[in-house]
Amino acid sequence: MQRATSILALAIAGTLVTGSALAQEAAPAGTEAKPAEAFIQQLDSDGDGKVSLEEALAPQQPRFTETDADDDGFISVEEAGTAFNEQVPAEMLEAMKERGMPDPGETFVKNLDQDDDGQVSLEEFEQPTMDSFQRMDADGDGVATMEEATAFFDEMQRQMQEQMQKMQQQGTENPHQ
Repeated sequence: MQRATSILALAIAGTLVTGSALAQEAAPAGTEAKPAEAFIQQLDSDGDGKVSLEEALAPQQPRFTETDADDDGFISVEEAGTAFNEQVPAEMLEAMKERGMPDPGETFVKNLDQDDDGQVSLEEFEQPTMDSFQRMDADGDGVATMEEATAFFDEMQRQMQEQMQKMQQQGTENPHQ
């Protein structure tokens, strides 16, 4: 149960970090966009003010291709680890090692590898986006509106804060101990 909660915390953190990064890119100088606003601004390719599943998935293919360094159509533990190490500050990587946190490449593959072949296919890579989109699209009409995106990101932030509080109450920053 604690492992599942830890994985949820990492997934939520990833969602919030992505939303925050998008917000920084989308916001005018001197302001800060909210994650939902950034989500819509960055992914709404047809300008209708909503995001379809296709629009939400559009960035996934290039990310997958970039991570699949050997172009075999799968992301290995090594490729995932390399991609993670290139995106995370060295100080954070060192802190993770010191706290005994599991290898990010192994964690990535373990969490996304649905057929247990030790690697991640494009379909497996896209599944978390599809799952998140389905949760975000509260009315099931196939598009995420600003209201739905706001509710989704607010809930993710609430869950992340709750998880962080639990970790602090347990007296550890490493839920894997």
